[in-house]
Amino acid sequence: MGLVSRWLAIWLLLFSGGARAAEAPTRQTIRVGLYYGDTAPRSVQVAGRLHYQAETSSGDLQKPTVLAADGETIVLDAARVGRWIELSPAPSAPPLLLNGAAYRGELRVDLQSNATLRVVNTVELEDYLRGVVPNEMFADDEAYRVQAVIVRTYGLYVRDQEKKHHPDGFDICTTGHCQVYRGLDSETPRSDEAVAATKGLVLTRGGRIIFSAYHTNAGGETVEVDEAWPGSLREAFRYLPRVASPYDVEARRLPGFEWCYEWRRTVNPETLVARLGAKAADLGALQKLVVVRRNRAGRVATLRIVGARGRLDIVGPPAIRAAFDAPSARFEILHSPEGFVLHGWGCGDGVGLSQHGALGMARAGYSYESILAHYYRGVELSEGYGAGKSRPLRAGGGRTKRGTAPDRGRS
Repeated sequence: MGLVSRWLAIWLLLFSGGARAAEAPTRQTIRVGLYYGDTAPRSVQVAGRLHYQAETSSGDLQKPTVLAADGETIVLDAARVGRWIELSPAPSAPPLLLNGAAYRGELRVDLQSNATLRVVNTVELEDYLRGVVPNEMFADDEAYRVQAVIVRTYGLYVRDQEKKHHPDGFDICTTGHCQVYRGLDSETPRSDEAVAATKGLVLTRGGRIIFSAYHTNAGGETVEVDEAWPGSLREAFRYLPRVASPYDVEARRLPGFEWCYEWRRTVNPETLVARLGAKAADLGALQKLVVVRRNRAGRVATLRIVGARGRLDIVGPPAIRAAFDAPSARFEILHSPEGFVLHGWGCGDGVGLSQHGALGMARAGYSYESILAHYYRGVELSEGYGAGKSRPLRAGGGRTKRGTAPDRGRS
């Protein structure tokens, strides 16, 4: 989930009030943007036994077919079918294919103003989860259940309250800006079981779907929203407190992700100047970096770059991480002949649930409800997509496989 997403979430919670969970319909679908914007293609191939309804015609497809943008219309084979076309599998037919990848549900293809094709997959919410959960969490039964609940919660939140992609013509995208979705081809029996076992379960507070923020690794402790995104109102997100996340060390057991818990980055002064652009024009030769201020969680909040002719303060963890390409804002600064060395912990903004921490807790024997209760405080686990029965989740208690919940941290 990206920075713009977080700011929209905050604004909408404060000023729009959001949709009450109790208003949720029984059938849940979500529109996923597969291709859109400047990176959208000029043509795509669809395959399967499909029915289509276009702006100017309708019919059936039995073989792989190319849809292409051509001036002010979409061309299906040699036929001009207008500015949009919707495709769905025939009854009892297998899921459709888009550029060789399988997707459940239906597709809508629209001609964009830049003569490219926006492609949106409308899919049942539970099927959407099947294409997300195994891409967002390592294989573990209980961790998969944790991920299923927060993916479902975030999907509804972004669809009904945040609405950050509504101007783009859909609800949610397929990348880490929202949640990583790869359709049917990424589904596994193990993650499917977790989705089925938690069907309809979401996190709510006071009858409303919450902003179920999550990130890769907290580096030992999560942060509150105003620490990660200066200007945010902590009171609006009291269910996202700063808590200890001791099981983040699980990253050391994850091939390819070992660095996420503790890392080092060497930043060459010339590279830093190039990254800063015009902001660094008057600094002269860079001499040192100084941490001016850390936030309550110990993450760098203001960083000063000192040059031979001037200095520049970078304010806020998002700006600091961007300037130094740092995995997180929790770091110390060392100086070496090669440049500035950042020695840090964690990966991501640190708000909400730590995925590596949750995985470590699951592998240590904690139930998915105990894990959720540790990272999200004062919330309920609600059935029926928020419209059914709710039960409070309490940190430090509740069902566990063995042991008790870790240190409660600040609540």
